[in-house]
Amino acid sequence: MPRIKLEPLGITINVSAKNGLWRSLKHAKVELAATCGGQGTCGTCALRVFDGASSLSPMKTLEQVTLKNTRKDISLYRLTCQASVIEDGVVFHLDNKADKKLVQIFARLKNRLAPRNIYHPLTGELLVQEGALITQEILESLLSDS
Repeated sequence: MPRIKLEPLGITINVSAKNGLWRSLKHAKVELAATCGGQGTCGTCALRVFDGASSLSPMKTLEQVTLKNTRKDISLYRLTCQASVIEDGVVFHLDNKADKKLVQIFARLKNRLAPRNIYHPLTGELLVQEGALITQEILESLLSDS
């Protein structure tokens, strides 16, 4: 499963190529607006690609047109509702709206003791036992699709 890095948080998460980038980010609690409901016409889910653009699915005409209408330089952005991650190495920059909630969650949990057992929401795997330290690695695994 491909992994992406989200800046300025400095976290890496697994993403599902079959579910698409927008759904994987939504699963990771990165709430990006998608006024058009993920149809690729509004441009509100666009993220800046810092590195690894070649590891994303090819850009289709609809995405190009939408980005031309909403961004100055379309080569720097991708619509998360239209793009899929093919392989590791993509680094995205989240704007303040997208990362605010995630920053709050990390700040509340990181390097604290777990108040109860914490399980992965999809696999049910025990990630941290009650009373154990919640690490960056554990938080990243909670955000990943697997």
